[in-house]
Order: sequence, then structure tokens, then C-alpha cells
Amino acid sequence: MNNKYDERILRSIGIFTKEQVYKFKKTKVAIGGLGLGGSIFINLVRMGFENFHIADPDTFERTNINRQRMAKETTIGMRKDECSVEEALAINPEVKIKVFKDGVKKENLSEFLEGVDWVVDVVDLFAMNDKLALNMEAHKRGIPVVTSATLGFTGCCVVFKKGTPSFAEQTGISPDLPYEENLSRYLRFICPEVPPYMWGQLIHAMDRSGYIPFVTPGGEASAAVAASEIAKNIVGLGKAVVSPQGIFVDLANASTTVFEASYKVRLLNIPSDLKTKKVA
Repeated sequence: MNNKYDERILRSIGIFTKEQVYKFKKTKVAIGGLGLGGSIFINLVRMGFENFHIADPDTFERTNINRQRMAKETTIGMRKDECSVEEALAINPEVKIKVFKDGVKKENLSEFLEGVDWVVDVVDLFAMNDKLALNMEAHKRGIPVVTSATLGFTGCCVVFKKGTPSFAEQTGISPDLPYEENLSRYLRFICPEVPPYMWGQLIHAMDRSGYIPFVTPGGEASAAVAASEIAKNIVGLGKAVVSPQGIFVDLANASTTVFEASYKVRLLNIPSDLKTKKVA
């Protein structure tokens, strides 16, 4: 037994048993993307998880500070993976982390998924083909995946497991489709409705003429749901929500919804005054 580990997890006991938390300790999680994924990563470290693969090729920019947990004035220009490792080791010096500095790529997927029990997919939406490749390979290997996103004050999460409809089936994303169509399909898949207050800016992201806006509460809500779903599935706690269903937490409207996570069942709720924009 590890006395320091037991002391770190002590206040979790009573929600989980010690035996359940030790299951977290033995679980290896691969995390693709360390923006929102950075919050999920640190949540899992604090919950007692100790074995990780992480991948993100980017450095922090000042524009990340409004929502990414490791983004600070002191980390601008620093690699996201290095900052995340430093933070994790400060929490628990015994965590084991393998870093994939090139991010998630088709060429490193085999190594990235080697020995992995769970995958967290928060690969950047601008790298949609890499996102699709990660999910397809994990599905092929029977590795469960939680894919997460945030839109405004909302957090979105879908869990894929062996035997459930796959990410490719539910999103309809394809390397043969243009970025705009893939983004449209992903948005229709990941949430029951895009928050109306986002469309003024989001419409520009749809055609790559602008950025996707974010805010801290939505990202942290999504990170909390993702970490919760992994833990729940490992120990069999609570209600299982898996593909073709997802979880949608809307902080602005104080609601949580279990919804059908499929691009086929809805259109984007673009306001009529913006529909003149070219959107897939």
C-alpha cells in the first residue's frame, strides 16, 4: 500500500471505496488534445489516476487564458504537454505520463493506444481527420472513448464502447468531405442545440473566417462530465449513458439533458438573419 497515495485519495472514500479508487490507479488513459483535455487530465490525476498517454503539439497563446486551465501569462509560448506534465507531477509525483509531442496522428496511433484502457478525444476540430482516425482505431481495438466538447456555457459528452454505434457512424465525418460539412455534422452530433447566443461569432468559424468562441464554465462543465463518465464506467456507478446517446449540460439554462447524439436527427439552428452565410 502507498501511504501518500492513500492520503491523497482519502476524501474520495465514502463516494468510492478504496478498492474502486485503486482501479483508477491501474487504469491507463490516453488523452488527445490538452486544451479542454488539460482540464480532464488534471481532474483524472486528482481522482487518483496515475497512468497516461497525452498528445498535443501546440503551445499556449494569450487567447487561451480565458478557458484553458494551464494557460497563464507565465505559460505563454510554452508547450501544452510540458505544462500539463508539470502540473500533474506537482499534484502526484508518481504519475506516469508518456508524451506524444507531434499530437495525435495516423502514424503514431498504434503506439498512442498501446496498453490503453480509456481514450479521451478532444482533438482540435481543425484536425478533424486526425480526430476521426483516433476514434476509428480505438473502436477497432474495442477501447472505450469519451469525446467531449464545449459550446458557450454548455458541456457535451458522448461515450463510445465496444458494441455501441461508432463515432464515424454517429458523426458522419469523412476525409472525403470538406471541412465545413464535417464541422456542421460534428456540431449536429455533439449537442441537441447550439446555444443561440453563439451564432453571431460561430457563423464565421463555419467558413474559417473567424474563431470558435469559448468560456471557462462551459469547458469545466464538459471536463467534469468526461471525468465522471470514465470513473462511473470503471466502477459501475450510476446511470450508464453511451452512444447513441450523449449528455448535454447547459449551465445558462440550468439543465442537463440525455440526447440522441447523431448528425442525422437535427439541422443546425442557424438564426434566419444569418442563413445567407454559406454553411454546410
